[in-house]
Amino acid sequence: MQRVQTIIRDIKEIEKDLNEALAGVASMLLDTDKIYSVPTNFVYLDKNIFVYLDKNEETFESIKFNSPASFSIVKTEKQSGREITYRLKSITINGEIRIVDEQKLIDQIKEMYRSKYSSRLLSDTYEVPENFVVCIIDTSEIKSYLEEGN
Repeated sequence: MQRVQTIIRDIKEIEKDLNEALAGVASMLLDTDKIYSVPTNFVYLDKNIFVYLDKNEETFESIKFNSPASFSIVKTEKQSGREITYRLKSITINGEIRIVDEQKLIDQIKEMYRSKYSSRLLSDTYEVPENFVVCIIDTSEIKSYLEEGN
């Protein structure tokens, strides 16, 4: 098996992949110092990741807010008729997780979610459950790799 890994530094390419991706995995610390990972949908804005977390979930109360967190997406393609048989692109964002409390930003994220995931619904009829809380992974580092192999 051969494998070649390349660092992707083009922020426009990284942002394009983040905006096209429908889901990723958010990982954060709990009070018990265990890592909690949850697959989730998301929106990307101003180099940050925004997710909704359910405050009624048992784990929500244990999340260490204002502490390190990470978000990752993986995009894979099978290649045919070439020397390489697969292409894997990964993006990982490291930062700090916080609850968003600014109403203007909360409204902006709500509209971005509607546009990305429920565009057939009008803004007036789109609702987010009351128990959902907007959280930000405030980015300190973005890493992106392209791996090709056979």
